[in-house]
Amino acid sequence: MAYQQGCALSEFPRPTFGLRVLLIVAGLCSGAHAIAECDDLFGSGFDALGLPQAVAGSGTMQTTDGQTHTYYYRIPTAPAPAHGHPVLIWLHGDGGTGKGFGSGFYTFTNADSAIMVTPSGIDQTWTHAADDLPGQPQDSQFISNLIDRMIADGIDGAAVDPDRIYVGGESRGAFMPYFLLQRPSTKMRFAAVAINAGLLYCQDGDVDCNVDKSSPLHHNAATPILHLHGTNDTAVEPPPTATFHDPIDWNIDWRVFFPMNLWAVQNGCFGGDNATGQDNGVLREMYVVGSHTAQRYDLTGWGSHCSKYQLTLVADGGHVIPGQYERIWSFMKGYCRAGGE
Repeated sequence: MAYQQGCALSEFPRPTFGLRVLLIVAGLCSGAHAIAECDDLFGSGFDALGLPQAVAGSGTMQTTDGQTHTYYYRIPTAPAPAHGHPVLIWLHGDGGTGKGFGSGFYTFTNADSAIMVTPSGIDQTWTHAADDLPGQPQDSQFISNLIDRMIADGIDGAAVDPDRIYVGGESRGAFMPYFLLQRPSTKMRFAAVAINAGLLYCQDGDVDCNVDKSSPLHHNAATPILHLHGTNDTAVEPPPTATFHDPIDWNIDWRVFFPMNLWAVQNGCFGGDNATGQDNGVLREMYVVGSHTAQRYDLTGWGSHCSKYQLTLVADGGHVIPGQYERIWSFMKGYCRAGGE
């Protein structure tokens, strides 16, 4: 699977983190098996912001364990791009549901005629697993089946573009993209992912999950990743362990940030020992979030193609970085999956 850049997004306990996730299908792509430039969604200059109305609805589907899962959708009334609507699936946090969730994206997704899909987790939470674990809700299977349905049938009659499916989320939901990037049925299906205060761990018996080291079996997806984290997040405490410095120097130690580096290694964007200094994050931008300073880094020390791995750290920021809807959408819609699976 390849991608293109420049498109115009023992048993472990089930933690009680707040959770939200995003999945998007968008736009118009060309080329095969590479990440490179993609055409704008509306080459004619059409601006969907002029048509903010949307059609809302919901649907259900069953997983193999017999559980019924619910998802909600919002379809802009603006015309679809040539290859179908973008789609944003944004997963809620613990204690939440998908109903009405992710409204902060509407202004920006409207402009690209992007559909939002917001699933609900069983019991208002999510099973953190890439595989289907006995006795636990099959949430990763649910998302996989939902993608199949969207591609095959569209959403309420609206066609979607299979080469612009994006996934991301917040808190417990932000763990899910990392699991979906390892699950065989989903890992090659995303054009980009975004994580806001998420991490990764493997439950016993989850054969599709690996966190011990980067492996070509589990981490071979070339999907662009944006990870946002507050350095003072006490709900989802930010790694890394101080591999290079103790205590952590957040100005430079992002290069050991887990788990983004598992995928970066497989795509020539991370070495691990920083022998040449290329593992240092390159500071690309500083901006203010509330009263805190956000710093956005990428791995372009390894080359321009490594700009697809980005980390935004908010100094002394807490759990879930607020107000990042436009930045997340802008990052994700800049990529499309090229050439199918």
